[in-house]
Amino acid sequence: MLVVAPPCSKQSRFIVLLIITLWSLFFILEVGADSNNFVTAREEALSLGQFSSQDNNSHYIITAPHGGYDLMTEVIVRKVCDNILWNCLIAQDFRSKSHPLNVNRPTEKYGVSSNHEVRTDRALYVYDEYLRQIYLINKAPKLYVEIHGNSRNESKNRIEIATVGIKDDQARRIKLILQNALSSTKLTQSIAIEHIDYIYYHATSSKAQGSLSKIKPALHFEFPKSSRTIKTDEVVDFLSLALPKLALELFP
Repeated sequence: MLVVAPPCSKQSRFIVLLIITLWSLFFILEVGADSNNFVTAREEALSLGQFSSQDNNSHYIITAPHGGYDLMTEVIVRKVCDNILWNCLIAQDFRSKSHPLNVNRPTEKYGVSSNHEVRTDRALYVYDEYLRQIYLINKAPKLYVEIHGNSRNESKNRIEIATVGIKDDQARRIKLILQNALSSTKLTQSIAIEHIDYIYYHATSSKAQGSLSKIKPALHFEFPKSSRTIKTDEVVDFLSLALPKLALELFP
């Protein structure tokens, strides 16, 4: 026997429509709140420091991800950028003891090894902006260079260079070019480059989940504190001599 359902009353239809409308409104408000929370959290993270860039229409870029923390790296990058007219990016004051953001990777933590760094939302917001700033001036750089510093006593006599996308024969040539440039300055450190020499700073975390996992070829410089703070101009001269030669010979 065919059973015919009684037609819905106008009141029933109104109730159904009201429920649907209220549910839709609730969903829209929730999405809007989440979006506003995201914007606020991102703005708060980016307010912890500032980015400054210079676009010289170059195929090469040099950056200082830890300006203000790796002392004088921001000054070094700015002066080298002016000298050789590469593109440059400086991230200033994002990394400190109170908010130890790593900038060139979506993690933070102070005084720990790379495998103990912690991924956080604010670190991700700053890292995403760091990449965005790079891509604005260099969508596919022929060479990407990061300038860092350390105060490790065991590394005070070395300028260490970690590499990404660099072959062994290139590494040997890079080392020779760097040594020749170094001999023209008053810096007393030696050059130690990954895959040829022992280095302590391999940029492991950045290679796994940061800028060095995305932008290749790349050189990651670690300068001891004494050279950065006492012989800043010598470091500037060294990089201003070496980097253009590297670009011309190996990354034209």
